[in-house]
Amino acid sequence: MDLRAILTDACDHARASAPERTIALAAAEATVVGDDIRLRQAVGNLMRNAIVHTPAGTAIEARLEADPARVALRVVDHGPGLAAEAAFCVFEPFYRADPGRSRHRGGAGLGLAIVAGVVEAHGGRAWVSETPGGGATFAIELLRDPQPASIDVTAAAGKDSE
Repeated sequence: MDLRAILTDACDHARASAPERTIALAAAEATVVGDDIRLRQAVGNLMRNAIVHTPAGTAIEARLEADPARVALRVVDHGPGLAAEAAFCVFEPFYRADPGRSRHRGGAGLGLAIVAGVVEAHGGRAWVSETPGGGATFAIELLRDPQPASIDVTAAAGKDSE
């Protein structure tokens, strides 16, 4: 799969749904072995998360770096960031960092759990860290060529996206 094309498409979709935002893209060429539909779902969920959980107008950066063995994708926002305790829970199903959010406005709390499940099914990992200067950086790392038997994304991601 061409992960740069997947990230470019996700940024284009994010720009269309949030035209008031600056969404920057810096992407190296990067291919990985995997399920195109599920990887699109995971990357799209990362972009949607940045849009939904930051104030309108907040800049977002999407970065893709690659070396011969791994690919790292980061979605960087400059919003309010996360409380330290939330960083340990955000990839859990139904977790919401802001307990005041309703499902109607804030989703079901599955987007980042889907990201983690898809990435883990591809032999990778997902994490969040503080953005220098404020905000949150959500990242995924994938091996370029994991063992094919380790990829079973249907079990990890379910059938629906958030």
